[in-house]
Amino acid sequence: MTSTKSTTYNILFSDIADSDLEKAIDYYNRKSENGANTFKQELNQVLDTLELNPFFQFRYNKIRAVPFKTLPYLVFFEIYESEKLVYVYSIFHTAQNPNKYPL
Repeated sequence: MTSTKSTTYNILFSDIADSDLEKAIDYYNRKSENGANTFKQELNQVLDTLELNPFFQFRYNKIRAVPFKTLPYLVFFEIYESEKLVYVYSIFHTAQNPNKYPL
């Protein structure tokens, strides 16, 4: 018999990621309630994925990124394997200058 126990990772947001999140939600709330709900749903999908399997491609050194499914955002993060922690550096709108990547 094999174990079905899965390892999940905790997610911690940096102050920058918290600010990015607030700005994005404020922006979508001004556009439409539906837009804000879509943003939150897509973010939750990304976070659910990261909790179970955060091993996405590296962008730079130990920093990884995962895109939203339909909205133009990347979540930049680092994995701290020994602590089972995903540290989110930024929620980055892809229309921004790539030189602003949180790397």
